Amino acid sequence: MNSFERGLAVCLCLAALLTKPALAHDSINAETRKNYVAKLEDLQSHASAATPAAVRAQNLFEIGLVLDEIRELFNQDITSHGTVRGFETSMLLNELVRIGYKLETFQKTGLYLSQLQYYRDAIRLESRAPYINHARYMLLKNHFYDSFFDNPLSPISQTKETLAEMIALGEGLMKSRHPQVNAEEVRFILGIHYLQSIKQQQIDREEGLKKVRKLVQELHKEYPQSLKLLTLEALMP
Repeated sequence: MNSFERGLAVCLCLAALLTKPALAHDSINAETRKNYVAKLEDLQSHASAATPAAVRAQNLFEIGLVLDEIRELFNQDITSHGTVRGFETSMLLNELVRIGYKLETFQKTGLYLSQLQYYRDAIRLESRAPYINHARYMLLKNHFYDSFFDNPLSPISQTKETLAEMIALGEGLMKSRHPQVNAEEVRFILGIHYLQSIKQQQIDREEGLKKVRKLVQELHKEYPQSLKLLTLEALMP
């Protein structure tokens, strides 16, 4: 595969991976808005510093999940219409700010970013809870897809420390049996992070490529029709 074909393959695969089905902008109605706000306020009331660490951790984790669910709806609106639309959607945006959850956007795309700190805090507080591998997976996955514009090998503002953190997360999730942890996704993202590490000279090239090839072999075996597999292969040097 020459460089042009490789670039085209990457673009096509990434486009397919990042495209999500669009929902109508009225997917947030008055009842949905009120339920989201009530849920966040309830979780927030059990996530204060005075709350026992185990309880606080679970509530922080669930806050992260709720905010991700909301931002997915917002992002589907932006992808379809270029902006968030609908009265109830605008009301929800304002109410989130009022109760302390101002969602940040990615400057290049205008899409809302995941609030990763809630997952990090939950992991820090309760590293052995049954749901923690789900929190680790959400941190790994959402950081990855929020970290680049059109080239996953050139993440924006990703520090060496964060890259090392993501690699450790991915390696730790390789044997996870948690039902919410997607093994295909973990292998794909970990492979990209290894390639980033090679590019940034944080890992020996041959050692890094050996790890990526092993992941590619596993993907071929378990997910032979995977677009993630095709993307990872196209990105390999």
